[in-house]
Amino acid sequence: MKYQKTTIEQAAKLLVDNKSVALFAHTNPDGDTVGACVALCLALRSIGHTCEVFCDSDLGSSIKKFEETSLIKRQFEGTYDLLVAVDCGDIFRTGEFAGVYANFEKTLTLDHHCGAYYSRHNCLYDYASTCQMVYEVLNAANIDITPTIATYLYMGLCTDTGNFMNKNTDKASFFMAGEMFDKGADIAKVCRTFFREKTLVKTKLIGRALNKLRTYYDGQLVLLHVTAQDIADIGAELSDTCVLVNFAVDVDTARVGVCISECETEVFKVSMRGKDVCVRSICEEFGGGGHDLASGCKIHGPLEEVIDRIVRTVGFYL
Repeated sequence: MKYQKTTIEQAAKLLVDNKSVALFAHTNPDGDTVGACVALCLALRSIGHTCEVFCDSDLGSSIKKFEETSLIKRQFEGTYDLLVAVDCGDIFRTGEFAGVYANFEKTLTLDHHCGAYYSRHNCLYDYASTCQMVYEVLNAANIDITPTIATYLYMGLCTDTGNFMNKNTDKASFFMAGEMFDKGADIAKVCRTFFREKTLVKTKLIGRALNKLRTYYDGQLVLLHVTAQDIADIGAELSDTCVLVNFAVDVDTARVGVCISECETEVFKVSMRGKDVCVRSICEEFGGGGHDLASGCKIHGPLEEVIDRIVRTVGFYL
């Protein structure tokens, strides 16, 4: 397959010209991939297209509070003219759908990580969020942004910038936020859901993780971990662990915050956040990736060995 760079305008034309489109959110989805997929799906359906969204993972309790996320399917079905990977830095981020995606002829990546070229058409920009790219695609395609679509676009923008506190926040982020406000986005609901409210289960999980907090290198590395047993005891889901890493990096001495969550027996999902340390480079050493200051990976092995490997690797970057 010949891989080619694609502009926002070219991506918009592809989406308009192909009447049947399947969108793929990344595995272990966050607000940006879900917001971008749902917004784009609703927009394409509004112009008469057939469009479905697929994700191989549970959406998590916060995201499920938004009604339209119910359209996302766990099992691939249907026949499509175009497959689109949304907010996926590499093909493996599509999870169980990687095989389906790799074997399809006409594919498009919409992603702000500036990652690998793995689709026929690759629309990659160094933006604060993929929702910002979808916003520009919809403008280029002259598709109206309804209040509901605006809410989902704001969801991705807001969550990927950490409510406009992360280093990736820029002038364009604030401009788009203003545009979404004008379009009728439910800004209060997005901010309340993702940055204030927590379920009782998630609150108990935070408490369990904080009781296991460890510090290294004079507090420059702060690490939390939860086992599969912890998650089961509380009645939580793996998706509930997504908030934990913030409690690590928010410690005032921390330069790197890490949360380790057991997703299978001796298989650990690792989330990293950095203040002035490129955690993407650290995660890449374990086969992962992401943003400079927000990345992740998976590591196999006994818990204490995994922790030791992470601590030693982070030490080289401090």
